[in-house]
Amino acid sequence: MTMLLPKFELHQPTTVAEAVALAKQFGDDVDYISGGTDLLPNYKCGLNARTNVISLQHIAELKQISATEIGAGVTLTEIEHNTDVPAGVREAAAHIASPLLRESGTLGGNLMLDNRCHFFNQSYFWRNSLGYCLKADGDRCHVVPKINVDGKSVLNDKVCVATHSSDLAPMLIALGAEATFAGPDGERTIKLNDFYWGDGIERFERKPGEMLVKVTLPDWALNVRSGWKKLAPRQSIDFSVVGVGVALDLDGDKVSKLRIGLGAVDTTPVLFDYAGRDVRKAPHSYLFTDPTKDMPEVIGQPLTDELIETVAAHVQTQAQPKLNVPMAPDYRKKMCGVLTRRLLKELRDTHS
Repeated sequence: MTMLLPKFELHQPTTVAEAVALAKQFGDDVDYISGGTDLLPNYKCGLNARTNVISLQHIAELKQISATEIGAGVTLTEIEHNTDVPAGVREAAAHIASPLLRESGTLGGNLMLDNRCHFFNQSYFWRNSLGYCLKADGDRCHVVPKINVDGKSVLNDKVCVATHSSDLAPMLIALGAEATFAGPDGERTIKLNDFYWGDGIERFERKPGEMLVKVTLPDWALNVRSGWKKLAPRQSIDFSVVGVGVALDLDGDKVSKLRIGLGAVDTTPVLFDYAGRDVRKAPHSYLFTDPTKDMPEVIGQPLTDELIETVAAHVQTQAQPKLNVPMAPDYRKKMCGVLTRRLLKELRDTHS
C-alpha cells in the first residue's frame, strides 16, 4: 500500500516574527517543520497531519551556534562537528539516525520529536485494523489497557504511554539546558527539564503557536565531564530504545555534581539529579519513572566502583520502560543500569 503525503499548504517565513504570526493565524491546524525527517514520515502514515506547515529553513536567526547557545535550526551534523560544544552533546548528535539524515535533521526537530509506540507509528490501514489508539484517532491505550483509579482497575482511556525517543533532550537536560520559545504571547525561557511533562500525547508544555528558538547551556556545562550512550536495534537509522546522558564533576576523587538524563524509557526524558536540586516527580508515578524515589547519597562521596554500582542500580530500578518500542522492557530496564555504569567508569577513568 503506497503511503503518500497528504495535501498541505507550505509557508516559508524568513523571520521568527513572521513564523509566529502565521502560526497564530492558523491556530491548531499548523505544524512547524525544519528538516522534516520525523514529521513527514508521520504525515505519510496519516498521523495527526495538519493542512498548514510552516518551514523554518529560511530563518537565519535559528542557525547560530556557540559553546553555550545552539539555535533550533542548527543541523545535527553541525552540532556533531562543533568542538566548542560539550562532548556529551556532540556524542548524542553523532548517534542520531544516519549521516544523511543528520545533514537535514535539526536540534529543534530532535527536541520536539513526537513520541513513539508500536501502536502509533504504523500506516493508517494497520491502525484501522486494530481500532486506533489514544494518541491518534482512538479512545484507548493498547500498551496499558487498564489503569488504577481510586483503587479500582479501569479501562485506560486517559493516559498515553508512548515513548519519547530524543537523544539530545536527555543529554541537554543533564547539562542543565534552558530552552527559549517564541509565540503569539512573546518570548519565554524555561528549563528544558520543566518543558517536558505529561503523557505521550501532551509530552511537553508548549503554548499555542510557540516555536523553539534556541537552547542555552549554563557556564558550568563547559567545565564538567559529559558523555552519552544509547541502545538501539541498529547503530544507524534506528531510534534509541534506551539513552543515557551523564554530566559529572569531581572535586579530587569525590563527586561534586552528578546529573543523569535517561531517555527512551518514558513519555518524557527523565533527570536524576543526585544533588536533589532539580527534581520532578512523574504525573502518574506508578506508571512512569520516578527519579526521586530511594535516591542514594552521592554528592561528596568518592566515585568508587561500589558507588558507581549503587548509582547504576538506582537508575535501573526506577526505570519503567513499556512494551511499545523494539526490545523487551526487562532487557531495556537492565541496560539502563549497564549504560550508566559504563559511562560513569569511562568519564572517571579517561579524565583521571
